[in-house]
Amino acid sequence: MPYSLSSISIYPIKSIHGVELVQSQVEWSGLTGDRRYMLINSNGEFITGRDFPQLVLIKAERLTNKTWELSHPDTAIKLVLDPATFSSIYQDVVIWEKSLKAQHCSELANAWFSQVLDSDVRLVYFGEQSERFTKRRPESPVGFADGYPFHLTSQASLEELNRTCQESIQMTQFRPNLVVTGSQPFEEETWKRLRIGDVEFENVKPCARCIFTTVHPETALRSKKGEPMKTLGKFRLQPEEKVINFGINLIALNTGEIHVGDKMEVLEYQEAFTYQDKR
Repeated sequence: MPYSLSSISIYPIKSIHGVELVQSQVEWSGLTGDRRYMLINSNGEFITGRDFPQLVLIKAERLTNKTWELSHPDTAIKLVLDPATFSSIYQDVVIWEKSLKAQHCSELANAWFSQVLDSDVRLVYFGEQSERFTKRRPESPVGFADGYPFHLTSQASLEELNRTCQESIQMTQFRPNLVVTGSQPFEEETWKRLRIGDVEFENVKPCARCIFTTVHPETALRSKKGEPMKTLGKFRLQPEEKVINFGINLIALNTGEIHVGDKMEVLEYQEAFTYQDKR
């Protein structure tokens, strides 16, 4: 069975509900519109669904190429984000102990998010003066994503997880940008270089998972059984690194457009870590 791209998703604001697309432009720093916004606390430290699970209930609807309308089930008021109206002020913010400059949005946005989260937060934008690069590829830019601009998972890997998991896990709990079909479970870790449509990608490292995966994307409730982390820990643990992996982190080797249904081709393979299966 040939490999193909079955799903494309972006997350306009870090940790909110994903937006499914049928096509997307691949930029050096990620898919167009992906994780260009982020919430911070009063100290300038980034905020995610790890601490505020209710973020996953915020949905974004595209109004134009650059504007979004946000909604949350606990408020009747919607928020429109338009970079053309944002403040010109930038401030230092912190992601994983690394500092960068981010653009202020508006007091209206700050108030809306503070009410939704019941906490004093601010919304910032990855503006023209913002600059950030990946750890293992310091020449590769990235926006507000955790570490790398593209995250890929496979349908076969999810099915293998669900085969022994105590709960039914959705792919959206892993928040990937790209989902492929046609592979064997976890075969993606053996792909060093791959091509989707006309765009080539490099596999930088497996994606380490965290407690955010235990948050149900439709209810914002955490799994009482700690799934999928509990099951993944039995067969996807990398002991030396003390991480549990699912999916892979990519960088782009060129820019271009990708579409759902595009053929995926493996250009180069690599040796993957051998996990001990204790299920």
